[in-house]
Amino acid sequence: MATHRRTGRAAALALALSGALLLAACSQEDPQDASDLVANAQAQDYAAQQASQRQIAKANKALPDRPAGQLDIDGTTTFTLTNDEVGRYNATGTSSTINVGNHTQDEAFQELCAGKIDLVNSERRITRSEWEACQAVGLDVVQFQIASDGIVVAVKSESDVGGDCLSTDQVQEVWRAGSPITNWKQLGLDDIPMAVGGPSSTGFPVEFSEFGKTVLGSPSPSQTDLRSDYYSYDRFSQARTFLNGGTRRAKLAQAYPDRARQLGLRKSELISSRQVLVDAQDELRTAKAERAKGIRDKRTPAAQAKDIARVSAAQVAVDKATDDVRAAKTRYAAAKHSADTAASARRAVERSVGHVIYARFSSYELFEEELRPFEITLPDGHRNCVFPSQTTIASGVYPLSTQVLMTTTTRSLERKEVQGFLKDYLTSAQSAAKDAAMISLTDATIQAELNWVDGSTQPELVVPDPDETEPADPDETAEPGAPAR
Repeated sequence: MATHRRTGRAAALALALSGALLLAACSQEDPQDASDLVANAQAQDYAAQQASQRQIAKANKALPDRPAGQLDIDGTTTFTLTNDEVGRYNATGTSSTINVGNHTQDEAFQELCAGKIDLVNSERRITRSEWEACQAVGLDVVQFQIASDGIVVAVKSESDVGGDCLSTDQVQEVWRAGSPITNWKQLGLDDIPMAVGGPSSTGFPVEFSEFGKTVLGSPSPSQTDLRSDYYSYDRFSQARTFLNGGTRRAKLAQAYPDRARQLGLRKSELISSRQVLVDAQDELRTAKAERAKGIRDKRTPAAQAKDIARVSAAQVAVDKATDDVRAAKTRYAAAKHSADTAASARRAVERSVGHVIYARFSSYELFEEELRPFEITLPDGHRNCVFPSQTTIASGVYPLSTQVLMTTTTRSLERKEVQGFLKDYLTSAQSAAKDAAMISLTDATIQAELNWVDGSTQPELVVPDPDETEPADPDETAEPGAPAR
């Protein structure tokens, strides 16, 4: 859901003043009129501010008081760093009592806008209707980003299926229960059979839940949300085997051309050594026949000695040729086994062409040399073909990204219990994200949010757009990694 940023009423006052000055510039008759116009604009703005503050104060009075020394958090428990942070913060010796509920995000946002809790632990932004419920009781909303993560959709190679970009609707259609997609040509790509896989709910609960919520739109993802022929893996090594035949097979398949050439050389050597043996055996038979003839003809001792020497030499040649053939056979057998193994691996890799998985970004990063992620676009072409990276995921530009968010109100943000917890949470956020294999925020983003907590800068108030349901793009001019509100 898209949001706007609101920092106060200074803009409205500036607009009023600029209008007054413009009118004065257009009418040069009386300088006093210009001063009166400015004064009237200031008075009107001040009156509007006072009325708004009275309205907010009246609405706030209807909310329950927050108990001193107590901090209440509720929301998601599947994609969060909050539980670990609560333990870490309690270990600092804080005097605050922290209560963590187990309601859904939807229920938690209702509790926040009813003034019953201070913080919502969520992986999505507040909706327009939820925000309006807060506004109805005079509560302005602030959302803190703690970390980010993303889902990567990957094949072995983009050349395998004829493309490298999918829409979020296409990804959903491929994995959803009852999906009719069995060939990549149904997505406008090559005529390649498709096989679909991904993590199991037990082996990778975070990835499974994140994908189910982000892509399939299921509040409580389960196996029934997925297509019936979904290949489920418990270890990422199984995913790589499914995707490219396995690391070992992939390397063997790449070695097949060299091994096939080597087999050809060994075969030629064997054929040649066998011919040498045949020739040596022919010479031995000829030498023996000549020696026998010399005996019958009663040749001179010198001539018979030559015949004997010829037989001896021929026998040596036969023995050597026999050894060479034996060695050539051994080398050929080894080369054939090696080539056959590579050929088998190549067939296995070829069978994996068209296989596709989804994985958490951290899993992809470990094996990015073996995987080719799809770029992802929104169905309307907005945020067209975004490549998954730490920058695009942290900023929320990548459509399959998810943020770890803490949502509060300006009313709760004034409480020292909330300030102390958020300060510790943000200070620990980068290391906590790293430990959880998530994407951490930049130093600049962390500092900006800490400034909201200590009051050195005004927090950015969340104002969701009425008609949009997708997360907003961050400002194009904002520093990469800045909070996307």
